Formats: sequence, structure tokens, C-alpha cells
Amino acid sequence: MAITDLERFIGYMQAFELALLADDWSGLKDLFAPDAVYEPIDAGAFGGGGTGRDAAIAALRASTSGIDRRFDVRIPEVLEGPLTRPDGTIFMRYRLTLRRAGVPDFVSHGDHVTTYAGGRIARIVDTPDAGTDARLAAYLEQHGAKLRPAGSPLATEIDPRDARDLDAALSRSIARAYGHAKSEQDVGAALAVCSPDFVLDTPALGITGRGRDEVALQLGMFFATFPDYRFVGEGCAAEDGAVAFWGRVQMTFAGAFLGLAPTGGKVDMPAMSVFRQQGGALASETFFIDLAALAEQMGVPVDDMRAQLALLRPQEPIARVAAGGAR
Repeated sequence: MAITDLERFIGYMQAFELALLADDWSGLKDLFAPDAVYEPIDAGAFGGGGTGRDAAIAALRASTSGIDRRFDVRIPEVLEGPLTRPDGTIFMRYRLTLRRAGVPDFVSHGDHVTTYAGGRIARIVDTPDAGTDARLAAYLEQHGAKLRPAGSPLATEIDPRDARDLDAALSRSIARAYGHAKSEQDVGAALAVCSPDFVLDTPALGITGRGRDEVALQLGMFFATFPDYRFVGEGCAAEDGAVAFWGRVQMTFAGAFLGLAPTGGKVDMPAMSVFRQQGGALASETFFIDLAALAEQMGVPVDDMRAQLALLRPQEPIARVAAGGAR
């Protein structure tokens, strides 16, 4: 399976956070093209950009050293994406919360667009929302004396409230990344945020994949059946390493499913996913849908679907299901 730019970008996100944590940015060099450009738009004190791989990475480091490290904790969150746009670029909308005891939080939002060429980052354009530069300048003028010195090491002792908020933002972010990748039918990108022993459970179908290899087969089978699958989120909640997303799934029954011939039926129905996150990776997803509603919209008698599903042995290896069904 070829690696997509979306999967590469998720790898870059992970590498960036590790570089920031250790203040060792050497791991990013292989991810950037030699002539890569980093271009922040009206970022103010967040810093300027750079042309050329070394200059671009140095600008990223200078930005986090000059601003982020002055706070007790930084809480980044992906609000939309990452997703592949029609022009091939990778888009992400984010929120960054910077928090220091004794002063108000500084919260910024922005859009992040990455262009790849030959499998490496060719350009990053980071556009904070209009007015962010002026707000940051005013914030630093009022509260700068109470912040840590520029270049301070990241704080190792985190207030429990900050740790809770950081964990919740991380859980929502990686679940969003996983969900957007699934909506692009990009199995590699989806699994890039999952632990090696990730479990995907679909109770309505009685199918469970355990481990990345089984889940890859399960998702491949699902996308062969519903090649235009997409999830439209309506809400989410996160707490203590668990995150739930609810919304609607939209897809077309265009490929055979457990011996049932495709009907071309359009599916648009409520769905919910509950995830567990541990150590910065998704440990499991439980995907909830209504079997009767699914069968009706697929144009398949629900009793026929139940009969096909009943043929699956308990704990039937997903490899056999993906290969063509039960025996």
C-alpha cells in the first residue's frame, strides 16, 4: 500500500511534537525537501518564516522557543482535518492554548496548509486568524514580565487541570485525524495514529479486528463495499482518555458485502464512535450503527443480512471475512 501525503503529514505532526518536547529538531530534516519554505502569515511575535530546509526548521524552532516555552503548558488541538484538499495540499485547522499560572490563557486559531513534492514537505503556510499578531503583541506587553524566559525548557510538573485539558485535546485531535483519514478511505493514515494492538469493534455486525494488520483488512473490506464512505461529525466529548464522536455516515452500497450483491443504495444514517486513547495513540474504536436502518438503506432485507452475519463464527479471523466471507 503506497504511503499518501496525508499519512506523511500525520507522521510530521508526531515528529514535530517530539522535536518540541526534546528540543531536538534533527528528526525533521528528512521530512522536508532541501528547498522547502515555511511561511507564516501575519504571525507577529510567533515569528517569521524561512526558505530552505534548515532555515524552515530553524524558524519553527525559534517560534516555539520564543513563545510556547514561555508558558507552563501548551495545548494544541486539531479542530478540522488533517484532510487532503482537491489541489492535493493537506489542510488542518487548529487551536493553540498557551497557559501560565497567574495570567490569562492566550488562545489562537489558524489554518495550516502543507504542500508535498516527491514525498517531502515543499511548503508550509501557517495563517493565524486575522488580528492574532496584534492580540499577541498586546498580551506580551501586559503579561510578558510574568512569563518564563524565552527558550525555557518545557515544564515537567503540570497542574492536574492542565494535564486533563491537554489529554482531552490530544484525544479529540487524534480521533479527528483518524476519522478524516477514514473519510478519505486512507487506511495507512488512519492507522498511523493507532497503537500496534488497536482494536476496531463493530457490534452491530459482530465483527472485531485486533491489531493493525487485522484492522487494515477490515477497513479495506469496508471501503471496497462502501468506496465513498464519509463521516460527518455533529459533536464530541472527551474525558479520561475516552472520546466519543457522533454524527452521520454517508456512503453507497457499491461492492459485495458478505455475499450480498451491491444495490447502489445510498446510506445516510446516525452513527457514533467511542475511542480509547493511551500514550498518544488510539487503543480502540467501537463503531455504533443501527443494523436494521443500515440494511434498509442498503436495499437488503435485514433478515438476509442477519443470516449472513450469523454464519460468521465467534472470533472469526477477520482475514477470512476480508477474503470472501464465512465458511
